[in-house]
Amino acid sequence: MRNPQAVDVLLQISAARRLAPFMREPHTLGTAAAELEMPASSLAYLMKRFLRAGLVEVVELRRRAGKPIPVYRATADEFRVPLDAMPPGAREEFIHGGRRHAFDLFSAAVENFAQRHLREGLRIRCDPHRGVEMTFGPELGEQPVPITEFWGMVMLTDEEAAQLHGELEVISSRYTRSGDGRGRRPHLLMVGLAPDSRRR
Repeated sequence: MRNPQAVDVLLQISAARRLAPFMREPHTLGTAAAELEMPASSLAYLMKRFLRAGLVEVVELRRRAGKPIPVYRATADEFRVPLDAMPPGAREEFIHGGRRHAFDLFSAAVENFAQRHLREGLRIRCDPHRGVEMTFGPELGEQPVPITEFWGMVMLTDEEAAQLHGELEVISSRYTRSGDGRGRRPHLLMVGLAPDSRRR
């Protein structure tokens, strides 16, 4: 999808989400607005943008009280926006914006934990394998709530990287599906793996 109007709509997450009903099946404004739990008047404004961008089309006119009611359907079941079709700045914000927000939340949570439970401060000690080790106390077993964090480089073969990728996918999938329930409270989970392009 390289149409600038379509790209503009698809890169606005709130607008793109409103396309979902029309990508599944034909809808009138009323039925789609009910599914989206939003006023039909608000969706009507978006529909004009969808139509101009070629993202939806009228597939049927239904007569109701003598008035034709248009039925809309997305022009595709899936839309793709090539990276080079994204305007300057939009690609970085779209790719990294959500990650930046999640990182800020994670950092705030760690800072809050540190203020409450790590008042001993930085612990510097000798490690037989790594020389000097710097950590924040207390020891893992002493922590009143679970928290873990690792940022760094690991040396992997392509096969090991593929295996680790699969393991991380299983972990994230398992716990992101858990949902609400008795005794459950929100935890921030950040999982990532990427080849370091600076080193070959």
